[in-house]
Amino acid sequence: MIKRKEELIMNNVKYDGVYYPVREVSDLKDMIVKSAELFRDRPAYLQKDKPGGTFQPLTYGEFKEKLDALGTRLMDLGLAGKKIAVIGESCYQWLLSYFATVCGVGVVVPLDKNLPPEELKNLVKRSGASALIYTKRSEKSIKGLFEERFDLEYFISMGEDEHTDEYLSMDKLIQEGQKLLKEGIRDFVDAEIDPDQMATLMYTSGTTGLSKGVMLSHKNIVANVYNMSKLVHIPEGGIVLSILPIHHAYEFTCSICTTFYQGQTVAICEGIKYIQKNMIEAKANIVLGVPLVFEKMYKGMWKQAESRGEAEKLRKAIDLSRKLKLYNNQKLMKKLFKAIHQNFGNNITLFIAGGAAIDPKVIEDFEAMGLPMMQGYGMSENAPIIAVNQDRYSKAASVGKPMPQTEVKIVDPDEDGIGEVACKGPSVMMGYYDNPEATAEVLRDGWLYTGDLGYFDEDGFLYLTGRKKTVIVTKGGKNIFPEEVEAVLMENELIQEVVVYGVADQKVGNVMVTADIYPNYPLLKEQQGEMNSSDVYHFYKKIVDDANKTMPAYKNVKRINIRETEFDKTTTGKIKRYGANTEHNTGKEETMNYQEIKNMEMKRAKAFAKALEDSKDPYVRYKTSRPITDIKHMFETSVEAYGDNVAFMQKFEKDQPYSSITYKQALADVNGLGTALINRGLKNKRIGIIGETCYQWESSYLATLNGTGIVVPLDKELSAKELEHLIIEAEVSCVIFGKKFEKTFKEMKDGGNTPLEVLINFDTKEHQEDVLSWSALVEEGKNQVAQGDRQFLDAEIIADDMSVLLFTSGTTGMAKAVMLSHRNLAEDLMAAPTILNVNTWDIFFSVLPVHHTYECTCAFLMPLYKGAAIAYCQGLKYITKNLEEVQPTMILGVPVLIETLYKKIWKNVRAQGKEKLLTRLLAMNRKTKKIGLDISKPFTKEILAVFGGRMRVIISGGAAIDPAILQFFNDIGIIAVQGYGLTECSPMAALNPDVPKDMRNASVGHLLPGMEVKVVDKDENGIGEICFKGGNVMMGYYKNPEATAEVLKDGWFYTGDLGYVDNEDFIYITGRKKNVIITKNGKNVFPEELEYLLGKIPYIAESMVWGADGEDGSNDTSIVATVTLDAEEVVETLGEDYTEEQARDLIWEEVDKINEELPYYKKVKRVKIRKEDFEKTTGKKIKRFVDSNKEENK
Repeated sequence: MIKRKEELIMNNVKYDGVYYPVREVSDLKDMIVKSAELFRDRPAYLQKDKPGGTFQPLTYGEFKEKLDALGTRLMDLGLAGKKIAVIGESCYQWLLSYFATVCGVGVVVPLDKNLPPEELKNLVKRSGASALIYTKRSEKSIKGLFEERFDLEYFISMGEDEHTDEYLSMDKLIQEGQKLLKEGIRDFVDAEIDPDQMATLMYTSGTTGLSKGVMLSHKNIVANVYNMSKLVHIPEGGIVLSILPIHHAYEFTCSICTTFYQGQTVAICEGIKYIQKNMIEAKANIVLGVPLVFEKMYKGMWKQAESRGEAEKLRKAIDLSRKLKLYNNQKLMKKLFKAIHQNFGNNITLFIAGGAAIDPKVIEDFEAMGLPMMQGYGMSENAPIIAVNQDRYSKAASVGKPMPQTEVKIVDPDEDGIGEVACKGPSVMMGYYDNPEATAEVLRDGWLYTGDLGYFDEDGFLYLTGRKKTVIVTKGGKNIFPEEVEAVLMENELIQEVVVYGVADQKVGNVMVTADIYPNYPLLKEQQGEMNSSDVYHFYKKIVDDANKTMPAYKNVKRINIRETEFDKTTTGKIKRYGANTEHNTGKEETMNYQEIKNMEMKRAKAFAKALEDSKDPYVRYKTSRPITDIKHMFETSVEAYGDNVAFMQKFEKDQPYSSITYKQALADVNGLGTALINRGLKNKRIGIIGETCYQWESSYLATLNGTGIVVPLDKELSAKELEHLIIEAEVSCVIFGKKFEKTFKEMKDGGNTPLEVLINFDTKEHQEDVLSWSALVEEGKNQVAQGDRQFLDAEIIADDMSVLLFTSGTTGMAKAVMLSHRNLAEDLMAAPTILNVNTWDIFFSVLPVHHTYECTCAFLMPLYKGAAIAYCQGLKYITKNLEEVQPTMILGVPVLIETLYKKIWKNVRAQGKEKLLTRLLAMNRKTKKIGLDISKPFTKEILAVFGGRMRVIISGGAAIDPAILQFFNDIGIIAVQGYGLTECSPMAALNPDVPKDMRNASVGHLLPGMEVKVVDKDENGIGEICFKGGNVMMGYYKNPEATAEVLKDGWFYTGDLGYVDNEDFIYITGRKKNVIITKNGKNVFPEELEYLLGKIPYIAESMVWGADGEDGSNDTSIVATVTLDAEEVVETLGEDYTEEQARDLIWEEVDKINEELPYYKKVKRVKIRKEDFEKTTGKKIKRFVDSNKEENK
């Protein structure tokens, strides 16, 4: 043996293929005998004398003496050449039983102590075992075998002192064997071992005859030990802590046998919860474990660091160690990461992970702290190791290089080099016991076809990508064969067909066993009568729960899905396990299962977030967007990050104070409501929501698109007739509404012309005959979740599927239904806050209708994504009062709202006679702010108080706003910017930065990162139609392929807006393509440009510019402006008794001033003054092409 230097050598390529010296070994008996001779007085095992006691040593010499005695007595019992089963927790007596059997008696059959009694009986029967050696703790599991013995001749207890008629005592057998040895009986001691004879029969799993018994020879096992020892060296005097069940090939070969072969010590752990305690007590150097163990250690390490307030310090230290390669200096590592090393006993030289894939980050961080870690790969059929990293040269994400003497090849590789992993070498099993068909499937010409998929890198390291076959591998390294679980479930006659598979759940941190069930519907109806989908789900959930009781816990089905149609099958009648049955169409030729889709989506989201982080765009300033795949993922990860933060603030009663709802509370409500909606038969249905902007509206939105169906936001300003049309058009099955809509929708449902089935009222406390209560449904659903209903919690969300159906409120023609996906919304949420920052302490003041995407995405979903809060305004007349109560920091508004606030401020200033003073002050302040001096605060404090005193950001959207208004708010200390978007873009496409020097007040904003923009059909001034491309662009218009084709071309969305883009990707809008007035001589006049100028006239409230034929039939186009007056401004100038003629003269005086600056073809030729407001859309936009809006009215 060579001694390891005190300073560890990690990840050095010069050790590639450099092996530690090893001794030849022919079989397990040879290994035991030689090690006992070489290391006779050295401790072989350390075992606690009692629970919580101290570790007591058993030397190699003592172990060999007991082994010879037990083996001799077992042969004396007539067990030579027979099979002996062993079951129980890890202890040296278990190991003694194993080695005594294989070193001269017969074949050992290790059994999993966690299997249920019926499964154990099945394996004992199938193995033909003649004796069963067991621990006291496993007595309950094997009790049935005492009555139904099969081939069992003897029961041998590890925990009893004396023989009885029922069982024999191991201790007594050892004593009796020692006497036989003294009498010269040497049958066992002198037994010769054929290296090619079977040593162990190891069952991979199972109860139903589908589990397989792996036959391993002596040569198979010792070859694995021999070659493993070339790559992994236990330090002299080293102690390996045995923490895994020893019936597993991984633990037995790699931990037990390898340690015995190298002459070091195995300390037997008391149990999984005592790992770190035993590491310290035993002074362990090496620990082999499954990913679950190490990931738990890793998370615990970070949790402790966070509790000490040292998480950031630890992360920086790890990064520094990795960057400077400090990890090879063990003394420095123990000093730099003192608490971590002490936590693990201060003696660890190596962690080895196997049994399942581990997060490479765990390996990398442990290694950077001077705790070497590597992973390997194997399976019972190869005794078990196929490939492993060297302890001095490894790659964190790889399972290593093929073991010495083992060949590995990739069979049928695809274009990426990924194919099935096959191996050949001395450790490949003899075959499956009594199962030549299964053997022939995996053993071909000496090659073991593993069923695993993988590839090699350029350095010869092997990487695994998944399973070719159906086996489910848990994080704990357990193998679950779906066919077994399916067989158990199929015992119930009410299950027609079932497919079982694993779904990796990142939240749980393990693989969830999932069953897709096709019920025996005719028999179900015969026995149970008519049932709705929810009743069917709960009925089969109970069947599955009962079946789970007959299986070990790790095989339990955690989630079920109920199918309405049979599974697709092959021509021979077998269910296609990987066809349309468990897969989703992704628009590609091939299909993927749900987990593969989610992995793809997360990869895409991470790539998008990484691109944002790496962006060189100077306006992409805040690079903290976390990757999200969909809105459910967004909300759940926000709850994980900000669970106790306030998410919503609302007055549930008019005169009550604001109530706060945390993220955790909101998630519970959403999960409850979603579950209740599904149980009311609304899975995959269209659900409309209508009413005032409030918590009930927004939580209903989340409950719908996060697992129930498709959400259809409805405009509360529409008439009953218009609403009915949209309900029919969108095929809405349920409407959730505020109380004032109850009568409308009851009449609509009763009318029978719509698909409405369910009505839900925000405001009632109890269910009524025809209308359900939102509050009662939330509580109903919470109770269902508490009872194990996971229909909503486990609902599958496909990011590219339609999630929102939103009707536009366009100023022309019929409204179109925009189809938005989760991805559309998610990418908008990730992109926008890179330009304008949102903090967790921000409070958004919600005042706009939430059925519009502007408010919905920007003031509802965005704050939830960033961990901020949303406070609801009670209504426009309560704005000032609510602002004082909430003290918000951000508000989204439309220009008319912001302009109203602006005018009120100046009106108050003028009333105080301070207009000139404030104007001069703000002008000076713009200059002083450039040197960091704000001189406006004392004067503007009173103005800011109107907004609650904390307002920091105002965002304008929905239409153009006067840049001077934005500048005013920026001058008084509130960041005021405008953005630009359309429903078809989810909606954000551009946004102005929140840094004053970067703002372009005349621009609608800087293009959002991740999007592309182009201008097509430019005129001589460079103005053309604005087009966008990006992940936030809609899927299309619902049931309207013609309209979709008009605006979506080669992935580009043609907005219909006219404008230009500067060289820094700031976008400027000049008008709508459909609004443009084309004069007879071909000149383009943009009404919006003139309306903007008219809007600056204080006497004009609103205007609409349009083109008319020339007066007196002249061959020209006249520009006409129809306007409404701002009565207060006109009265202030002309007095209350002004005449229409005076008002007209006043307006023309101002219009003439504008005309002086305009080219002839743009000049306003006629002005029409209306006394009534314009007819508008529900979005408060003037209906431009309604003839009545062009005329004066009396």
